[in-house]
Amino acid sequence: MKTSKLLVLLVLLFTATTSGFASKKITGESNTQMGKYTIEKSNNQIEHKGQLLETYSLKYEYCEKKLLIGIEEEKGCKNFIVQWNDMQIIYACQKGIFGAKRLPKQKSTQIAINEAIDRQQFYFQKVITRKQKTEKQLLALIACYYPQLINEDYIINHS
Repeated sequence: MKTSKLLVLLVLLFTATTSGFASKKITGESNTQMGKYTIEKSNNQIEHKGQLLETYSLKYEYCEKKLLIGIEEEKGCKNFIVQWNDMQIIYACQKGIFGAKRLPKQKSTQIAINEAIDRQQFYFQKVITRKQKTEKQLLALIACYYPQLINEDYIINHS
């Protein structure tokens, strides 16, 4: 009897543990030329303002390179630093609005930011949502909007 209770307890513990890991993976359709996306917790870190940030990796179906998304806590809000190669773009919340906010100074002088970014899309993405969202929902929004922000030629030449 004790053995069967222990076995049931172990099965329940295993199920709870594996379902917790499954919930850490976010998948969806980007509705862009990059195809489906998968977001998972990453062991890599992004340095931003002298801090190492918790990160997620973002992988698209039709892009060989992974992107990193670092999360910065700031005044009750989360900012998401999206890094692809050496280029970074920040999606942030400000006064209840979430969207593309700023292009930090790029790490590499090889990046021609004006060639990589679609300026019209950057302007449109300044307001992605005005509704409060969970971290997972915001990550999914970034996965859907980010490919539109990057010029197609840049994606082809750097993926």
